[in-house]
Formats: sequence, structure tokens, C-alpha cells
Amino acid sequence: MQPNRLQSPILALHLAALALALGPPLFFGAVVAPAVFRVLPTRDLAASLVSPVLSGTCLLAEIAFGVLFATSWWLTRDVPRLTRSLLTRLPVAGFFAALVIGQLLIPPMDRIRREAPGLIDNLPAADPSRLLLERYHRLSTGFFGALLVAAVAMLLLTARLLSVSRETARPPGAARPPVPKLLDLS
Repeated sequence: MQPNRLQSPILALHLAALALALGPPLFFGAVVAPAVFRVLPTRDLAASLVSPVLSGTCLLAEIAFGVLFATSWWLTRDVPRLTRSLLTRLPVAGFFAALVIGQLLIPPMDRIRREAPGLIDNLPAADPSRLLLERYHRLSTGFFGALLVAAVAMLLLTARLLSVSRETARPPGAARPPVPKLLDLS
């Protein structure tokens, strides 16, 4: 197969995965979570709504970063080693950040809320359940930030890759053809 024939579909798939890796987490973090915690009367109710939405967001991010790894691997086959390394390792970091949130942090947080005696908001600040939940929440927020940083870095590196490939596609120093003289007055 000719590489040029696959270039456009793979680039389109890469850009779609990039939008999926960046869009839902940004929307969740900037709009959904703050609005739910502001509108609902207790943090426990808000968390019970946010938890499945965050799980779905993490699943979308895992899929998107998996596709980004594959497409980055193909798109960077003829680029410098550092660029290839960054564009193939960042999706792995984003994938694992989403995986940690979705599989290792959300389930224990849900379990703590279910097993807590009453509402978490009503427990004393020194209660072990509340302290553990806050620790998990901080970890989740940190990994979510890492996921967003990986997605934004992928966006910037992809833009750089596309600008460099566009510059190299043009022959360097190609001169314009001479303008024909319409009227020779010599």
C-alpha cells in the first residue's frame, strides 16, 4: 500500500481521537462536575451522579489514547526520534492516567460512600472514611490533571508535526516561474 493513500484517513482518525481525548475531560472538569456539586444539596448526591459520568469519561479517554498511540506510531515513522518518542509515549501516559482513575480510584471512593455511616458531609473532619475519601479525591484530581496535560501536549505536538510536514512537503527555495514579457520595448 502507498503511504500517501493512508495518510489522510489515519490523520483524520488521529485528530478525531485527539478531540475525544481532550473534549470530554475538559467539559467534565469545567462544566459538569462544578455544576452538579453546586446544584445538588449534598456532596454525596453530587458524587453519586458524577461517579458514573467520570467513569464514562475515563473510558472514552482510554479508547482515545489507545487510538492516538496507534496513529502516532504510524504518523511519526519518518520524523526525528525525540518527536516520535514524545508522540508515542504521551498517549501511554494519558491512557494509564485514565485507567488509574476509572479502575483504581473511583471504585474505592464509591465503596467508601456506600459503607459510610450516614452522609460523608456529616462525618467529623477526622473520621477515617472522610480522610480516606479526601485522599482518593486528591489522587483522582491529580491523575485527571495529568490526563489533560497529556491531551494538550498531544494537541501541541500534533500541530507542530503537521506544520513541519507541510514545510518539508514544499521544495526549498522553489522559485516562481518567470513572468512572460507581453510587450518587448527594446
